Amino acid sequence: MRRTRWIPGVAVAACVLFAMAAARAAAPVLSFAVIADVQYRDLDAQGTRFYRESLAKLARAVERLNAARPAFVVQLGDLIDGAFVSYDAILPIYDRLKMAHYHALGNHDVAVEAGRQGAVLQRLGLDRLGGGRGYYDFARPGWRFIVLNGDDLSVQAYPAGSPEREASERVLADLRASGAKNATQWNGGLGREQLDWLKRTLAGAFASGQRAIVFCHFPVFPPGDSTLWNDREVIAILEDSPSVVAYFCGHKHEGDYAVKSGIHYVNLKGVVEGEETAYAVVEIYADLLKISGYGREESRTLALSKRPLGRSPCV
Repeated sequence: MRRTRWIPGVAVAACVLFAMAAARAAAPVLSFAVIADVQYRDLDAQGTRFYRESLAKLARAVERLNAARPAFVVQLGDLIDGAFVSYDAILPIYDRLKMAHYHALGNHDVAVEAGRQGAVLQRLGLDRLGGGRGYYDFARPGWRFIVLNGDDLSVQAYPAGSPEREASERVLADLRASGAKNATQWNGGLGREQLDWLKRTLAGAFASGQRAIVFCHFPVFPPGDSTLWNDREVIAILEDSPSVVAYFCGHKHEGDYAVKSGIHYVNLKGVVEGEETAYAVVEIYADLLKISGYGREESRTLALSKRPLGRSPCV
């Protein structure tokens, strides 16, 4: 009888392939959903934005998500567009979700009336998270989820003459003087206190052996006219932590995707655009993120690589 020769290298490769196949076939360790730029307003459609239809779009998404039962949902900002009263119609729909559900602040959320960021935080329940600063984090086994406040620096969120408004105006003026594409009043940035908090939170995740996913209304990568004012500084902080695997955002309604230094940057499409909805359910596996897009949102399978450790994470 002829014997088959077993080559050690082939055996190792076969084991690796088998393990990868088994991991993909296994149930996800966790799933969550993301939805962006609902931008409800009691207003007829203008161009490609169907403001009033966002009520029905969100209602259908909530119904499907309640059936899918992800662990939690993150609304990535710009829940409304227009008056503060718009929250009265859209929030009760979002609150029908039967699982934990969170908010990130968008520029339209805080622009409803200058100086009412505190009222917006309270209306969204963010006054009870992270000390009421609009940024906070929460954990699930093996994972840390971080929600940033991209309106920490903003010329729309604060009343004229306030220290916060003046500091934001100086940042924007400097950006404009440098010719930066993202030097627009509808963008925002992270203040120094929040940047330091982000460093500490990521250092804590690393020390706890947790991987991290970051959420914000505003993109930071790839470069463009919609990114945070201090996008480069935020990217440097993310890349300095080997825990970070992905960054989810909205703001840029047509959506986008890029990967840099092992971090996936996923820009969700805006619900308000067109007559079809857009949101996604993300399943976390040991070695990948499986994004199932609904409506106009794209589906993606993103490999999770072990990122090399650069400088030691520190505060």
